Amino acid sequence: MNWYGFIIACGIVICVVSAYFTARKRGIEGDVVIDIIIICLPLAILFARIYYVVFDVIDGKHWTIKGFLGFDDNTGDFEGLEGLAIYGGLIGATIGAVILWLWKNRKKNPVDKRISFMQLLDLGFTFIILGQAIGRWGNFANQEAYGGVIENPSHKFFPIGVFIDEDSSWHYATFFYESLWNTIGFGLLLFLYIGKRKSFDGFIISSYCIYYGIGRAWIEGMRTDSLWLVPPTDGVGGIRVSQLLSILLIIFGLVYITVHCVRAKKAGKKIFIFVDQAKLNDNYFGYDKTKLAHPMPDIYGKKKVKEQEVVFDNNGLAVVGDGDISDADGFKSDNATGEDAVLMQKSVGVSDGAVKEEEVYEDKWDD
Repeated sequence: MNWYGFIIACGIVICVVSAYFTARKRGIEGDVVIDIIIICLPLAILFARIYYVVFDVIDGKHWTIKGFLGFDDNTGDFEGLEGLAIYGGLIGATIGAVILWLWKNRKKNPVDKRISFMQLLDLGFTFIILGQAIGRWGNFANQEAYGGVIENPSHKFFPIGVFIDEDSSWHYATFFYESLWNTIGFGLLLFLYIGKRKSFDGFIISSYCIYYGIGRAWIEGMRTDSLWLVPPTDGVGGIRVSQLLSILLIIFGLVYITVHCVRAKKAGKKIFIFVDQAKLNDNYFGYDKTKLAHPMPDIYGKKKVKEQEVVFDNNGLAVVGDGDISDADGFKSDNATGEDAVLMQKSVGVSDGAVKEEEVYEDKWDD
């Protein structure tokens, strides 16, 4: 059994199911998660492979088309895609997010079904880090992504080290260090995403970049199988690709959050970071563009209308008998006639002389 593939597949399923229900809780259409899988996942796998092969070639390795596709060059048997780089996968997923964003925001798509690019990234990367945490155990199954040899006998036990059959030695279990780091990071990002205190769109992806970048830059320096942008000379020097990208991610995250704070000050509004959801309003910079201000109608649009007796005027239009009818916007009328009565009849629904409970929602969000 290919444990690496099985673990990766399990990680994908867990992330998809979790993201689906989390999206709905945040006020985003659950189908967005399915779209992410259809568009972003294949691109993530493709770019993870391309990234790995390109930098492996830079390091002096030889690759053929068959090898790139996962087939043995001699026998032609499929051996699987051994050699997928996480950063390549992140690049592919981000490209997929751009495509999905353009698709979701086309003119003929209803306004309430649209989603911004940063909202896509916030949702996606909240669970990508969970997938990374699970996926690292695939490295354990393949006995890869480990660190240098452990010399101290007192450290030769898991989880500090892992025994590698290839050289019959104990190595630092860097795959486990990153899995643990990512698991903690997932908990933090999930808290930021669905907790009571909210932040502006793009804060989650910025936090991911800072948090993951710090952990990866540190752990990558311990690994013995890094991909190199500039290979070391006689084991000295060199530039590890993942460390360089990690530093760039940290810088991006810090800059993006700083820009939000500066723009909020210039606009004369409050900074939208760690704000109690119950206290959120348009005074916070960027709040009016979030799904928090304009949730999906099929999630939050249901309004209960008290059942009342309905009578009809001389024109056969429904009017209120005893009591008031209130629509979702608080409109009330004691004896509505003409167009108002028709609007109320359509809004609350009339059947057999009674007012039904109806889902009422009016979207005024201009994306």
